[in-house]
Amino acid sequence: MEIYLVTRTDDYEYDEYDSAVVIEKTPKKAMGFCEQYFNKGKMTCELIGTATSKQKAGNVLASFNAG
Repeated sequence: MEIYLVTRTDDYEYDEYDSAVVIEKTPKKAMGFCEQYFNKGKMTCELIGTATSKQKAGNVLASFNAG
């Protein structure tokens, strides 16, 4: 499992997510996980680390622009 930083590339407003750190097997799965927070297809995915065998897939941290 890998650790990915998924970031929106479109314009966003208050009360919306702009990025998330996700543990998943592939960048495609990480971006798929973030589709529930972001607009589909308007994001980038960057590998930032490797998860340990004890860490499970899913969201680690998300950035929300409260307004």
